[in-house]
Amino acid sequence: MSYQLIELDIQATDNIQCLHCQQHVINWAEEQYIQPCEHVLFIAMDIGFEYMTDEFEQTMPRSVDDLHAHDDQVNMFAEIVKSTYPDYLIFKSDLGIEGYFRYVGFTA
Repeated sequence: MSYQLIELDIQATDNIQCLHCQQHVINWAEEQYIQPCEHVLFIAMDIGFEYMTDEFEQTMPRSVDDLHAHDDQVNMFAEIVKSTYPDYLIFKSDLGIEGYFRYVGFTA
């Protein structure tokens, strides 16, 4: 396994901070709440991707466009963990909808 899953015990409206540089990569105080730093590989939800680096997308078996085209049939978490990216961390947090989650991938 090239990833480590870290489940965050936070509310859906809480900010998520980079463990490397402490930047709030999910920052609800900003109009554009997605604020990726250089350590973020992707920001995804069970319903689709909000952000992904080209570097990480190249390690996935399917493109983001293909995944979004079939998002009603795709398990986003299962697709993320199929990546061949060498080592990364996935922060999993509640999305605020029962049974749905947000996933933020960071370099290890």
